[in-house]
Amino acid sequence: MRIVGGKNRSRIIKMVPSDDTRETSDKVRQAVFNTLDNDIIDAQVLDLFAGSGAYGLEALSRGAKFCTFNDAKPLAIKIIKENISTLKEESNTLVIQKDYNDAIDKIIRESMKLDIIFLDPPYKLDIYEDVMNRLIPALNEGAIIVAEMIKERVIELERIPEFEFSKERIYGTKKINYFIKK
Repeated sequence: MRIVGGKNRSRIIKMVPSDDTRETSDKVRQAVFNTLDNDIIDAQVLDLFAGSGAYGLEALSRGAKFCTFNDAKPLAIKIIKENISTLKEESNTLVIQKDYNDAIDKIIRESMKLDIIFLDPPYKLDIYEDVMNRLIPALNEGAIIVAEMIKERVIELERIPEFEFSKERIYGTKKINYFIKK
């Protein structure tokens, strides 16, 4: 896997060797960042369920100011830290090894304010609306949530009244939905 754009373009990053972790392809990541375009510049980013950290590392490569990475799995955290070190991004990152609920609690407790959130949980968890609502206190106005899911999954907009649906893109068996905090 590699970084597809920005200052670290073409740099190789490690993947998490696991049947439980789905890495987003370079092609899909490129499309996501083309959609985000300049919104990434100087953004405070959260890569929730980070896996290898590819989304967050791509964001930093393209000009994000800071990225918080979260994953509960020790191996994922090890790979994220190695990738951060390889790209020399230690001063622009925070790595949290906690269950996503505990990580969100920490983010809110520490009054972090976020601009872009990459939300790519294991599909079997089916927690998109709940996570989006829990994140509200940590989101700046106009914050963007990039949610990756199976293409059959439909987000129940009535359950997330603080968000406006922006767009949807389908890539094979998965889709990316974009939401903006009102």
